[in-house]
Amino acid sequence: MTEEQQAQQPQLPPVKLAFILEGEVVDILHTDERLSAIFTSNPLIVNVTENFLQENNIVKIGTKWNYETSQFFIEEPIPTIDETEGQ
Repeated sequence: MTEEQQAQQPQLPPVKLAFILEGEVVDILHTDERLSAIFTSNPLIVNVTENFLQENNIVKIGTKWNYETSQFFIEEPIPTIDETEGQ
């Protein structure tokens, strides 16, 4: 491959992850180190497409997951001393 051809090739992210189902590679993901670390830490992956279609969607970075109920929830902030003094 010539230098010109190499320059025209899109730059792929540095990490390549193979997805294996039933002993066979079914896809390869080109990603960065952060997402690679997430994928290789055995995460629970949940399809949230329907959540995003709802007006009251709470799924975002930082949303909590209840393993017992299989539901998302938002953790209530712990009141500070200033907030509890007026009660």
